[in-house]
Amino acid sequence: MYIKHALIALLCFLSVNLNAQIKIAESGEGWKEQVEEAIQLIKDTDTSAYRILIENCKEVEYIIGSFSTTYPPNRIAITVNDMKMNSVNNIACILIHESCHLYVYNQKLEMESPDYEEYLCYSKEYDFLCKLSYVEDWLFQNTINKLLFYKAKSNRQE
Repeated sequence: MYIKHALIALLCFLSVNLNAQIKIAESGEGWKEQVEEAIQLIKDTDTSAYRILIENCKEVEYIIGSFSTTYPPNRIAITVNDMKMNSVNNIACILIHESCHLYVYNQKLEMESPDYEEYLCYSKEYDFLCKLSYVEDWLFQNTINKLLFYKAKSNRQE
């Protein structure tokens, strides 16, 4: 009988969603599920990006604003407009990009400039997109454009 209870407890423990360690706000129809799907996509695609995400992000919320952002030490805020795009790939990129900023903050890394930090975060995003079998053209192009833009800006500041 004890073995049966132990097995049930073990199965319950194993079935716990690993994303549960990140608290995701419940707002907007299906938004929490989209974020969970994005986290799972990151987990299945890029172990390095997933590790950075789960080690540095404890909370995801939504904001009305021009761009997604972070609230250090461990919160990512995704814009309502980004959520309304219904693109799991885009949400995954946001999580990767913003968790990169949280990593820099939490590790107290000294960056050459804020532009160089942006370049690094877009590099992580680009690496992730290159591993996907399907990426929306607009998302891939936006990432490349931002990567080139921030690389050029950071080079000018040297």
